[in-house]
Amino acid sequence: MNFKLAIFDLDGTLMNTSPGIFASANATVVQLGLEPEHDPRQLSKFIGPPITQCFVKVYDLDPALIEQAVILYRKEYDEHGRFNAEPYEHIVETLEELKKRGYLLAVGTLKYEKLAQQMMEHFGLAPYFDSIRGADASSTLSKADIVRKVLDDLGVAQSDAVLIGDTTHDQKGAIEAGIAFIAVDWGFGFPKGMEREPSMYAMAREVEDLVTLL
Repeated sequence: MNFKLAIFDLDGTLMNTSPGIFASANATVVQLGLEPEHDPRQLSKFIGPPITQCFVKVYDLDPALIEQAVILYRKEYDEHGRFNAEPYEHIVETLEELKKRGYLLAVGTLKYEKLAQQMMEHFGLAPYFDSIRGADASSTLSKADIVRKVLDDLGVAQSDAVLIGDTTHDQKGAIEAGIAFIAVDWGFGFPKGMEREPSMYAMAREVEDLVTLL
């Protein structure tokens, strides 16, 4: 299959954003008078789902506190966490090679869209992408909704696009949006070395594999 467009998830796919995310989440619950979480396996559940679900999954937060938690988290992450991250090794070289080969590239993330755009600018990745789409302020968009926005931005058919991501939320979003999915196992969701599932176009073990798989 020859794709025209590769849509990248951000957290756990393009970048290791866990230090900033975990610290901001713990700072948020402390401000709410609750105990922080120190188990990395539990904190890793904070990466992938919409932020409103994360506080329930990780901290079993009372639904009545979710709206306040999201406001506090975004303020904390904006001030202290957003740049506490780094692109995975070989990501820049891989993006350069894909652009050289004529692919359209995009970011499709459940991270707040304005924040995702700021991070791509800060880390020098923005010039590689033709569209950067993310969550709305109220976190009502699904991954599939965000993928559809990218497709509309670039006028690309579903059959010509692939989503690249590291969690089942990415996998589900690709299925719901009707596009192919390449899983990566260097992020936070899929176990290292897991087998490709039938709903996956491919499983990438290393960043450089993406050039070959596309």
